Amino acid sequence: MRLVRIENVTSGMILGKDISSCEGKILLAKGVTLTNHFIKRLQHLAMGEIYIEDEISKDIEIFDIIEEKTRIIAKKTIYQVMQDLKVKKALDFQSIQVAINRIVDELLDNRDIMVNLSDLRCVDEYTFAHSVNVAVLSIVIGKALGYHELRLRDLGIAAILHDIGKTQIPNEILNKPGKLLEEEIEIMKNHTRFGYEILKDYDEISALSRVGALLHHERIDGSGYPFGKRGEEISEFARIIAIADTYDAMTSNRVYKKRITPDKAIEYLIAMAHHHYDYDIVKIFLNHLTVYPIGTMVKLNTKEHAIVIDNNRYMPTRPIVRMVRDAHGNSISQFEEIDLQKRLNICIEEIVDE
Repeated sequence: MRLVRIENVTSGMILGKDISSCEGKILLAKGVTLTNHFIKRLQHLAMGEIYIEDEISKDIEIFDIIEEKTRIIAKKTIYQVMQDLKVKKALDFQSIQVAINRIVDELLDNRDIMVNLSDLRCVDEYTFAHSVNVAVLSIVIGKALGYHELRLRDLGIAAILHDIGKTQIPNEILNKPGKLLEEEIEIMKNHTRFGYEILKDYDEISALSRVGALLHHERIDGSGYPFGKRGEEISEFARIIAIADTYDAMTSNRVYKKRITPDKAIEYLIAMAHHHYDYDIVKIFLNHLTVYPIGTMVKLNTKEHAIVIDNNRYMPTRPIVRMVRDAHGNSISQFEEIDLQKRLNICIEEIVDE
């Protein structure tokens, strides 16, 4: 299967991966033939892209680093927790703990983690899917840093609850489809303090987790909020969550902007390391990211188009690709697969949307 932007999806394409709501309900099942009705429905849900399976990608398998069921459970859990908090109900910590324990257990069993899969989501469920992704990415970093199991669970709790204070922000600001006004930005910044005020009432949540959530918008150079802390003044949990939060936000479709590709997000993190982010943690994180995820269509310096079918762990910018279009844009009937690690005269120019 391969990733296709929704505006390039046409009737007759085969859906390659289930599309589920944040409540765990399957909206469209893998294998369904997409009709104009289904495509309009996906556009209405503001899906940025979907996975399809076609002749050029039918044998390409893309695996998430956690099970789909685990992701759905976590997404459903944080959705319910946030709904409860909006109506002043208590935070169901036990359900959060169960979801995080499941994620930690799966990631501990995964010996060679590479983040490949894009989590498909509707714009309306951004906050819930984002919270789960930030938790997963943070735990990946924590594992790479050598955290023991209990510390990973605390980190996961901080990460999945890092935006819990947004339950206290007005919806018209949270879901505004344009740029926020200065006063709205200041209101939005309060979500870190609001979140801490919620979390400090629960003894089961460690001080490390609470502070990690509180400080995740602080920056190494002191330009962040809420306190303008610098460097080592910022807890390690917060420095980890800041990186995971930024990466997932940049590579996700939002109400007010389209996502950027993983390679561009990686460039940004590298450029801002030492300024906004902990350089050592950024380096560790990048060791577990694929610059060109499997199933991505790319344009080569030869002007040919290819699909990434596998990655080279130690040369992430030079994956294995399948040639699918020639330099004139014509389809290739006999697919050739090239390992760019071995063909140094060929390189990727850009990710393309098809």
